[in-house]
Amino acid sequence: MLMTYKDNSTFDPAAFLAHADLGRRIIDMKPDQTFFAQGDPADSVFYLQSGRAKLTVVSHEGKEAKVTLLSAGDFVGEESLSAVLGLRLATATAINACMALRIGRLEMIRVAHQEHRCAADLGLALR
Repeated sequence: MLMTYKDNSTFDPAAFLAHADLGRRIIDMKPDQTFFAQGDPADSVFYLQSGRAKLTVVSHEGKEAKVTLLSAGDFVGEESLSAVLGLRLATATAINACMALRIGRLEMIRVAHQEHRCAADLGLALR
């Protein structure tokens, strides 16, 4: 007997990432404003809705290296989804005016576990 799985989920990743709600807040960033700094508690994930940002790291010797450039549709701060709450590994800074959805760590983990099939649609993988 062959059983077919029917997905009755009403989870909409686009709607989840477009609006503030419990555990999610839309923030406006000015150019050169930081989302978070290297060494801060990794307590949230950011989804960049508009604008551009950069991710940088600073070595023990004080040398800064650009890790990547981010644009609308990118996540930043995924290290907060690690099993153990830790510290930020890099600094995320707005290059120009940005609008982002700040998603609390626990809310993002809850959604990813509850809607595990949609975690891939969100571009995230739980560690």
